[in-house]
Amino acid sequence: MNPSYAVGRAGLADQAVSRIRKMVHDGVYKPGDRLPAEADLCTMLSVGRSTLREAMRVLAHRGVVVVRHGDGTFIGPAALTESFEERLGRARLEDLYEARLVLEVPLAELAAQRHDRRDITAMRQCLKDRARAAGAGDVNAYAQADFGFHLAIARAARSPALYDIYVSFLDLVGAQLSPAVRPEYIVAENDPLHEELCDAIAQGDAAAARRVARKHLRTSLKNIEASL
Repeated sequence: MNPSYAVGRAGLADQAVSRIRKMVHDGVYKPGDRLPAEADLCTMLSVGRSTLREAMRVLAHRGVVVVRHGDGTFIGPAALTESFEERLGRARLEDLYEARLVLEVPLAELAAQRHDRRDITAMRQCLKDRARAAGAGDVNAYAQADFGFHLAIARAARSPALYDIYVSFLDLVGAQLSPAVRPEYIVAENDPLHEELCDAIAQGDAAAARRVARKHLRTSLKNIEASL
């Protein structure tokens, strides 16, 4: 198997999904083809069984593979159709931020109306972790805490459909932002808008939450563009 299909050491299930999709688009496997046994696929992709099984669950949900118990796993008829995430992956950073505005502003407003005490506790913990990581110049911990904060807001909105869509956007934005998030960037960052947004939600001020969320995203895009 071509080594270009192997997942890196830090690869997760979504990376394995991308590699399998790439093999289909490259013509290695076609709709109707039977995939190799699990052990062989693990070797091809350089992943563990748990990672591969999670990838297969995702692919089966998208119709890329069809699991026939007792017979094997086959490439499905939807394999050559791009997924929602793949289409969004071609979007420009500006377009993704425009989409985030459409999603995050109403999510912030709903969170102000529907949150409970545990939601606020989770948000404040993420902000503490974010500040600690920024001071240490720990890019990975910073990114995890930053996205964790925004996910906590989305969960507090109590809108499962919006939450699922939002998670897809966050994954894509994170991939595009990673080149700009450097230790010197996070150490120098001095943005009070996260705390202001958390306070507005905690106070149940939906109008303030909308206003701060909109300002935060526009400021964030401006800062990121300056760093790229």
